Amino acid sequence: MTTLHVVDAFTNRPFSGNPAAVCIGTGPANETWMQLVAREMNLSETTFVHPAAEGGFSLRWFTPAAEVRLCGHATLASALVLWETGALGADEPARFHTLSGLLTCTREKDWIAMDFPAGRCVPMAPPPGLAAALGTAPVFCGQDGTDLLVELRDEAAVRGLRPDLRPIAAMPFRGVIATSRADQDNLDFVSRFFAPAVGVDEDPVTGSAHCTLGPYWAAKLGRNKLTAFQASARGGVVKMEMRGERVILRGQAVLVSRVELRHGPGS
Repeated sequence: MTTLHVVDAFTNRPFSGNPAAVCIGTGPANETWMQLVAREMNLSETTFVHPAAEGGFSLRWFTPAAEVRLCGHATLASALVLWETGALGADEPARFHTLSGLLTCTREKDWIAMDFPAGRCVPMAPPPGLAAALGTAPVFCGQDGTDLLVELRDEAAVRGLRPDLRPIAAMPFRGVIATSRADQDNLDFVSRFFAPAVGVDEDPVTGSAHCTLGPYWAAKLGRNKLTAFQASARGGVVKMEMRGERVILRGQAVLVSRVELRHGPGS
C-alpha cells in the first residue's frame, strides 16, 4: 500500500489553511497514476516526492486536472512530512528538484522558510470580459507569465468577489490573483486566487501567487518584509522577504491525517 500524508499548510491549526496530500516514494511514479491519485484526493494539490540521484528530493505537483510548475503550500507540506517521518533530520534543510529549479525549505522554530523564485508582474490592459467576470473593475492589471494579477480598490472588494469562473477558465493563464491593501494594521495586503483552468475554482492559500504578490507590494509599499492574508473561506497567513531575484516565503503547517492507498503505482 501507498501512504499519503495530508497536511494543512499556511496555518497553525487543523482544518484551516490549504490542505495538500504528500506521497513519499522510493523512485519515480507513472504520470497517469499520479494524476489519477490527485483526482482521487480532490485537493488543490497532491505532491509526489522521492530521493533524487543528485541528492535531495524530486518533487512534482498535481491538481485534480493537471501538473503545475510551482506550488508553495504543497512544498511546505512536503518538507513537513519529510521531517515528521524522519526521512530528514529535524535540522536538515529539505532540498527539492522541481520544474521551477531547486527549492529549499528550512525550519525556523514553528515556521518553515521556503526559498522560491520571485515573480515579476508586467502591467497589461485588462483582458476583454475580465471586469464582467469579476463583477468589478480592477485598478491595476498585470501578468507574471503564469497568472493574471488584478488589484482591486479595497479589501471589501476582494473579500466580496463572486466571480464567473467560466470566462476566467478560458483566459490564457493558470489563474487570477485578486489583491488589495489590507485594512488591519498587522497585515500589508490580502488576496484570493481562482484557477478553474487547472481544476481549482478557488485555492485556499497559494504560496506560488505570493512569489509575485510579494515583489509587487514590496515595490508599492517600499519595504522588503511583508505579511499577508489569503482571504478564502479557510484562510491563511503568508510572510514574505524579498532577496533580489528570490523571495523567502514563510508559513506554518499541521499534519492532519494519513491515507492508505490500496492501489500503488504498479497496481
